[in-house]
Amino acid sequence: MNRTIQKNLGRKIATLAVAGLVASFGSGCNQQKFGLGSETAEFGQRATYNTEVDVLWVIDTSSSMDRHQDLMASQMGSFVSGLNATRLNYRMAVTTMDMGSSQAAMGKFLAASGTPKVLTAQTPNLVNVLSQRVRAGAAGSPVERGLEAMKASLSAPLASSTGHNAGFLRENALLVVIFLSNEDDQSSGNAASYAAWLDSVRPPLPSGERSWLAHFMGVTSGDASCKTSQWDQSGYSEVGLKYMGLAELSGGTSEAICDADFRRALTNVKARILEVMTEYKLDRVPNLETLAIYVNGAKVPQNSDNGWSYFAANNSVRFHGTAVPAPDARIRIDYDPAGMKD
Repeated sequence: MNRTIQKNLGRKIATLAVAGLVASFGSGCNQQKFGLGSETAEFGQRATYNTEVDVLWVIDTSSSMDRHQDLMASQMGSFVSGLNATRLNYRMAVTTMDMGSSQAAMGKFLAASGTPKVLTAQTPNLVNVLSQRVRAGAAGSPVERGLEAMKASLSAPLASSTGHNAGFLRENALLVVIFLSNEDDQSSGNAASYAAWLDSVRPPLPSGERSWLAHFMGVTSGDASCKTSQWDQSGYSEVGLKYMGLAELSGGTSEAICDADFRRALTNVKARILEVMTEYKLDRVPNLETLAIYVNGAKVPQNSDNGWSYFAANNSVRFHGTAVPAPDARIRIDYDPAGMKD
C-alpha cells in the first residue's frame, strides 16, 4: 500500500489511494511557518515552500578585524548570486558587536546616507552596498558583545514598528544570524540563554526544530596558526566558544576565519539554510524500505550530499545539495507506514 504525504503551511493532509479510490485524512493544525507546502490535496500535487529568509550579519569591529572584513566583503558577490539562484526571498541587515565605544552601533543596522537599512534582492548595487557594510571598520570596542548586539537588534525599541531597525523581521521567515569575529563573545549570559531568547522571538516548530539558525565564522580551534591578532606572533588564539555553542544549539555551522577563501563557508551557510527550509515532516512513521521520493517525476537518491536523508527523531525528510527542490517543483513522497501489512 502506498502513502503520499503533503504538507501545507497551515495544515497537513494525507491522501491514501486504494484501488483507484481516494480517502483523505486531516492530521490537525500545524503552526510551521516555512517549509514545504501544497496547493491542493491531490495525489502527487505540486508542492512549494516559503522562501522567506531574514539574515542578520553581526560584525566584530575591534582593531584586528580589518583584513577579515575585507576578505568577507570580497566574497559577497558569490554569496548573493547563490541566494538569487535559489530564488530565496531574503532580507539582510548588518550591525556590529560594538556595544561600548563612542561610535557604538548598539544593535542599530548600518546604513550609508541614501541607502536602505534593510537590503533585498531589489536593492540597487546590492553586492557593493553589502560589501561596504561588512567592512564596518576596526576602531570599535575591544570588548566583543555580539550576542548582546544581536538581541538589541531584534528587540524593542530598535525592532519596533517605529524603531531604527523596523521592517526587517517577518513573521513567516526563517531567521539566520551570522557572526564574524576572531575572538569569543563577552556578552553577559551563556549560549543557552540566548538560544532560549531566540526561541521566544522565533517559536520552535511543532516538530521541535528551531526556526532560527546561528552561524559563526571565527577561531574554531586552538591552532596557533590561526591567530586572533595580526601582530601577535606568539600563537595566541581565542576560540569563539559561545558563538560556536549557539551555532551548535541551532544546527548551524562554525567555520574557520583563517581560511584564505570564505566562499566555502558561505556556501555551507546557504546549503544549511536550504536544508532547513525544505525539511519535510511526515505524519506517519514510514517503513524505510518503501520510502521513495520524486522531484518533477524523477526519483531522488538517498544521499546526504546530493539527495535526501530521513531523520527518525523528527520523522522528516531533508533535501541536500543539488537535490534541493526549486520552489515550484512537483514533489512526491511515497511509502508504506511502518507496521502496515500488504
